[in-house]
Amino acid sequence: MRGNDFLDKMELIDPAFIEAADNKPQKRKISWVKWGVVVACFCLVVTSAVVMPGMLNSPFSPDSNPETSDTVKLTPITIPELNEGGFGFEGYMYYDISELNNGNPWNESMNIRFLPVYKNGAYDESGAGVPKGMSEAEMMEKLNNIAASLNLEILSTEVVADGFIEINGNSVATNIHAKTNNGTIYVEADGNAVYFLPGEGLVLPDSYNFTHSDTTNSEAKNILSYFIGIYGNLLNFKNPKAVSSGSYNIHGEFMRDYMVYDAADSDLKSILNYNVHSVKFLPNTEGYLIAIEIRDCLSLAEKIGDYPIISAAEATERLISGDYLTSVPVEFPGAEYIGKFELVYRAGRLEEMLLPYYRFYVQLPDKINRSAEKKGLKTYGAYYVPAIADEYIADMPIYDGSFN
Repeated sequence: MRGNDFLDKMELIDPAFIEAADNKPQKRKISWVKWGVVVACFCLVVTSAVVMPGMLNSPFSPDSNPETSDTVKLTPITIPELNEGGFGFEGYMYYDISELNNGNPWNESMNIRFLPVYKNGAYDESGAGVPKGMSEAEMMEKLNNIAASLNLEILSTEVVADGFIEINGNSVATNIHAKTNNGTIYVEADGNAVYFLPGEGLVLPDSYNFTHSDTTNSEAKNILSYFIGIYGNLLNFKNPKAVSSGSYNIHGEFMRDYMVYDAADSDLKSILNYNVHSVKFLPNTEGYLIAIEIRDCLSLAEKIGDYPIISAAEATERLISGDYLTSVPVEFPGAEYIGKFELVYRAGRLEEMLLPYYRFYVQLPDKINRSAEKKGLKTYGAYYVPAIADEYIADMPIYDGSFN
């Protein structure tokens, strides 16, 4: 999340909801509502643990929607609690929900019966979001590969062991910083990495308008095509797909993101790449490129199995029944408030399991964001319903009305 966005989003919370959060009712079973960041907190770049120079493709090889999965004995999945690790809630502001076009390759017509579930090797059970999972040697190898793909010379490195993780009384390295002849590379123990360009960043040709707030969608696609051309070795995608999306802040400014993922040769691979294996390009206020994030959240994941999934209609029934998890401080108001839905994977350090969910964008009461309401904006909260079939869920989430 950008710092300014975080401050803006803090105004999303009505004081009444904060007071309600301090007076939690008794839990019936397990809490499925947790306060969290408004969208996703800064999930830096994740790449594969062992890659060839310039090769940042994930080592995972998902089955192309296996039809034999139902013959394999699958362990029921315990749906983890929603752990966002911050303040606010996951909300998106639009004048109309039709403006939400995030480039998700999934659609209801896809004939997908099974989706993979993974154990996240980068999961931080403390809830603090500490990077973990890779050894110092693995981080160094990743660092060297990223530098090679960018034709950079590493001048010096600093290994950081911040004391959060210890083995036999010794602190374990959580990240490595490298100064190069043209910028800085950060690699973290969960596989995240980011390349910061030197100085004010890369100045784009005058024909490009590269900003967060006033770039049109067509301009954004042209910019991403430009980046695909000059950073092809870093991406190393067979079929790079440009995606530019965003939402409004409380000031009525459309905050745009710039992402590229590998649109693979199968629906399943495209869905996974979109959710867990992508590259983001970050502008500064002057329109220069200041950083590149590469993320591949399967780099430290262990596949558990391919699980049968439910339809969007079945997921809607679960949502109406209260079988969902959310960081929104409002009980699901009813089916008539559903704006859109999509199938996604939640990924990051705070996700114990990487599994598919249906994400519903639900219009929230106006009082939850009075500043936006005055500008004609509507706030849509994210409600998540597990996409796995009932018989493979050990504990279906039940909304109990509490805030955590």
